[in-house]
Amino acid sequence: MINALTGIQDSFHFLEPVFLYLLIPLAILFVPWLGITAIQLAKRPKRTYGSKYPLIGKIKLWGLFGIPAGVLMVLAMAKPSLNQASFKVSRGDIEVILVIDRSISMRADDIKPTRLDIAKREAFNIESLLKEGDKAALFVFGRESHKKIELTEKFSENVFYWLDRVSFPKSLTGDALVWNSDFASMLENVYQSMDRQDKYNDGYSGKNYTPQKRTNRIVIIFSDGEDQFRKDKPTTPEEVKDKDGYIKRLNGALVEFKKRSLKIYPVGIGTQKGVKWTSLLRGYKEGDDYNKDELIQLGWQDGISRIDKENLVFLARSVGTGLGNHIWTVENNATTVKNYLDTVINSNRRTLLEFGQSEDDQDLWQYFLIAAVSVLVFGVLFHPVSGYFKRKISKPAV
Repeated sequence: MINALTGIQDSFHFLEPVFLYLLIPLAILFVPWLGITAIQLAKRPKRTYGSKYPLIGKIKLWGLFGIPAGVLMVLAMAKPSLNQASFKVSRGDIEVILVIDRSISMRADDIKPTRLDIAKREAFNIESLLKEGDKAALFVFGRESHKKIELTEKFSENVFYWLDRVSFPKSLTGDALVWNSDFASMLENVYQSMDRQDKYNDGYSGKNYTPQKRTNRIVIIFSDGEDQFRKDKPTTPEEVKDKDGYIKRLNGALVEFKKRSLKIYPVGIGTQKGVKWTSLLRGYKEGDDYNKDELIQLGWQDGISRIDKENLVFLARSVGTGLGNHIWTVENNATTVKNYLDTVINSNRRTLLEFGQSEDDQDLWQYFLIAAVSVLVFGVLFHPVSGYFKRKISKPAV
């Protein structure tokens, strides 16, 4: 709105500005009028019963209406003009945080070639939906969460460059991301990383930093939604304690998201049929790349990896994201969610009011002249004019 008002100010001008010098004598007349009015008000006798003072007397008529009307007439003589202007509503910038699930379940090939490949393909569609001034960030998660690129306007050479490099390791040994999907750690990493970046950008050096709500910042998660920790069914007191701790962390992170107005838009990758967990190990050698005993402890023998829509819906709705009656998913390699992502991004852009102008002028002098006449007429209507417009008729002597 400030930009729009500034645009109007810049486009307003006078075609005959020399007439504006006539405002000087009017300003000079205003000063003695103000003094005379003040003196008359101070010396005016007190009102007696039945007496009254006119609302607009001769002095007030000149000062409150005559001089302002003269100012408007001078402005009309100076021929004020305004460049032909128009206002248009445009969409402002947006900050998109991309989150890619790179846990072992994303190696499933129920969607060819793999869920991870499809997730990357759909995430790459976002690049064409961003424009100058937008920002993007990249996070990758599994058992742990890693920030690859912080929010930056140079998203093409940073975010999408590193997105292309996201892949599974040559060996699963020692890779902290690949086993399971810790959504609580991912959510904590996202909002805490954004807080640190905002704190630095705001130049805040204290300890008690209060994050601001940012309605143009969103989180888009590409994942099959499998959360083994949330869906786990503990059988021992230790397992119950671990699950309770995880649920507490998960809910706490979602609360922090809501405080910052961080909306989550999940894109589900995978099928309901799914694949066997053991098929996720194709290409890896037992002993060299993974420990079979460890997999047995995780219960991988008879497990099925499939898309978990309920968990993704839970994440979105917990932070106030309206998803309607369904979640957007990619369940075959011919499906794309680019139109959905376009809607999500544009609906979260800030709405801006922009001012534009052309070279043609619009004359305004006639409006100033009408205003001057209106001020005079208004003043005369409130001035006692009975003695000017009618004669007193004397009664004949009896």
